[in-house]
Amino acid sequence: MRHFIKRGCSIFISLCFIAVAFAGCAQKNAEAGPTPQLLDGFETTGEVAGGGTLLNANISNVAAEAADGDTRLTLSFIGGSRISGGTDEREVANVPHYTVRMLPEPARLAVAFDSITYWDYLRELDLRASDFVLGSFGVTFDGSEAFTLYFQLAGEAAFQVVENRTSIEILLRPIAEPETETEPAQTPDADAVIDVMEEEYAQAGEAYYVVANAFAAYCAGTLSDSWGMTPVLAADQSTVLLISEGFSAKSEAEDLRARVLAQEASAVPADWSVVKLKNGALPAYDETMEYLAAYDQFPVRIDGEKVALTPMIPDGLFLATTPERDGFLYSRRVTRGGLGETYECELLCVQDADGTSKPLLSYEFQTIESVKYSPDGRKLAVLERAAESAHLYVFDVDTKELLTDLTDMGFGDTVSAYVWDSMGGRVFSIGGSGEIAIHQYDFNVPAENKRHTVVDRKGVDEGSLAFYDGELYFCETTLEEGGMIYRIKPEGGTRRSFMAGNAFALSNDGRYMAFSDSGGDSASGGDAHFSIRDMQSGACTTVTDGFSVHTFLWSYDATTLYYIENRLSGSAGEETESTGNANDAYPYRLWAYDVASGENRVIADLPYASIAVSHRAGEVYLCYMDAATLGDVVRATYVIPAD
Repeated sequence: MRHFIKRGCSIFISLCFIAVAFAGCAQKNAEAGPTPQLLDGFETTGEVAGGGTLLNANISNVAAEAADGDTRLTLSFIGGSRISGGTDEREVANVPHYTVRMLPEPARLAVAFDSITYWDYLRELDLRASDFVLGSFGVTFDGSEAFTLYFQLAGEAAFQVVENRTSIEILLRPIAEPETETEPAQTPDADAVIDVMEEEYAQAGEAYYVVANAFAAYCAGTLSDSWGMTPVLAADQSTVLLISEGFSAKSEAEDLRARVLAQEASAVPADWSVVKLKNGALPAYDETMEYLAAYDQFPVRIDGEKVALTPMIPDGLFLATTPERDGFLYSRRVTRGGLGETYECELLCVQDADGTSKPLLSYEFQTIESVKYSPDGRKLAVLERAAESAHLYVFDVDTKELLTDLTDMGFGDTVSAYVWDSMGGRVFSIGGSGEIAIHQYDFNVPAENKRHTVVDRKGVDEGSLAFYDGELYFCETTLEEGGMIYRIKPEGGTRRSFMAGNAFALSNDGRYMAFSDSGGDSASGGDAHFSIRDMQSGACTTVTDGFSVHTFLWSYDATTLYYIENRLSGSAGEETESTGNANDAYPYRLWAYDVASGENRVIADLPYASIAVSHRAGEVYLCYMDAATLGDVVRATYVIPAD
C-alpha cells in the first residue's frame, strides 16, 4: 500500500490571542490562555525538524491521549510491512526525517515526512481518546514518496516535539480564548467607490474563505500551489476539502475564486465556493456533489452512437445481490479525514429494497475485488486487493463481525479465486504465499487450527474455480498439454482431467459450464473456441470460434451467457472495426448468447470489460470508471439495456 505526496509549503502561525469559536470543543474554556511560563519549550511560530534516513519506513501506529489538559500524539515506526507490502518487518534505529508545523484557521497540525513507504496505522487508528483532535487525514502527491499527516484540531495550540528512537511524541497545549473582546473588524474606507452593491465585510471572529471540493486535483498536482489552498477536514469529519486563507472582505475571496476558475483547467465551478466561517469552524460538505458527474457520462455505445445511461449506483461499483434478492452490495470509495479515517479506502455498502444505502460493515478496505455470500446466507466472503497482495476475509452476516482472516489461516496473501461449497460450511480458494495451491477452510471442524487443509498443490492457474456435485473444478495450463480443466474431491483424492480449457464459468444452477479454449495461444483467435457444456449429458455447443473470450458470466437464471470480445486483441497497433485505430474509447464488445435459440447478438460497446448481473432477468451492469481521472471523479454502476 504505497502512497505518494508532494510536500506542502510551510505556513507559520503566530501566538496571538485571537477569538476562536468552535462548538463542541471540550478543552476550551472562558479563562485566559496559558501564561508565557506554561508555554516554555513549546513552539507557537515555527516548525520543528528531526529524524534521519529510514528505508521502507512504516508508520505502524498513531495514538492520541489526553494528558493533564494537553493532548499527546505518538507516532511509532518500523521498517517494512507484512500487511501492506508482504515484506519482513524490522525494528528501526531512528525515525524518518520529519517536519512539524501548525497551520492557521481552521487549526491543523501538519507532520511532513520526506519518505514514507507504508502506513499500517490506518488499520487501527482511533483518535477518540482526545476531544481536541477532531480527526486526521494523509496527503499524498503523485511522483514523490513524501507523505504529510494532518491532524484537525478543535482550536489553536502550541506544540512540543520529543523524538525517540522508534517514535515521535507531540504534545499539544490548547490556546484558550482571551477574556477581552476582539478588536472591531476592518471597515471600508469612507472614500472608497463600491460598484453595484455595498461591499460585505466579515464581523469580529469571522472571515470569508474560498472552499473547494478539489482534494483529488490537489493530490494529483493538477492544481497550482500558488493559490494558497490547503487541505482541511470538512464538518462531516470525513471528507477532505481545500480552503484558502481568511479574508475580511467577501470581494477578496470572490476574486480569488474567479481567478482560479479562469486559469485552472481542472477547476469545476460547482466545486468552488465562497463561505463565511467563524474562526475555527470547519466548512460544510454536500456529498451529493460528489457523484453528480456520473449523470453526465456516456458509458456505452450502441449501434455506433454514444448513449447516456442513468446510473443505478452513482457513487459505487456493484458487487452482489443480497440473499433475499431485495437489495445489493456495492463498494464506495471515500477519502477519510475523521476519527480513525485518514485515508482513501473503500467501504462495503448495502442498498435496501427501499433505496436506503448505508455501510454494511465497519471495516475499511483498500480495494474490494469481489464478495460472495455463502449458500445459506449466513456468511459473507470479501476479497480485498492491496498493492501486492490479496486477502480473503469471512464475516458473519447477522453480527457483522469478522469470523476469520483466511490469509492468516493458511490461504496466503495472493488469493485469486474462491468459492463456497453447496451448504456454506466450507470455502475454497486458489492462492498461497509463494506456492500457488488450492486451499480449503472447513467451518464445521471444531478446532480452528485444524480447519485449513491443502486440497491440491501440483499446479493451478490463478483464475477459474467452481464447486459442483461434491467436486472442485479448476484449470492448469502447461506447455505440453495447453489448458486443461481438472476436477478433484476436496476430502482427498487425485485430480482428474475433465476437458480442455483455459477458463470456465459454472451457471448458478450447476447445469452448464461455459468454457474457453485458446488452443494454447491466448493472443490469437484463430484456434480459439468458446463453448458450453451440459454438465448432465456432457454435450458441448459452440458459442463462437472467431475470437478468444476471457470475460464471461451467466445470467442468474442460466438462460443467457454474456461474454466480452476485446477488439484490440491485446495488440496496441491492431485496428478496430469502428474507428480504424487502437484509440477507440469503447474497445470491448458485449455479446449475449441465448441458450434456448443458440443465437448470438451484440448488446453494446464498452470502455471496460467489467460487467456483472443480478437476479433480475435481462439486467447487465457495467462497473464504470471515468478514464480521464482513472475513477477519481466517477465510479458508478449503470444498467445496460440487454433486452
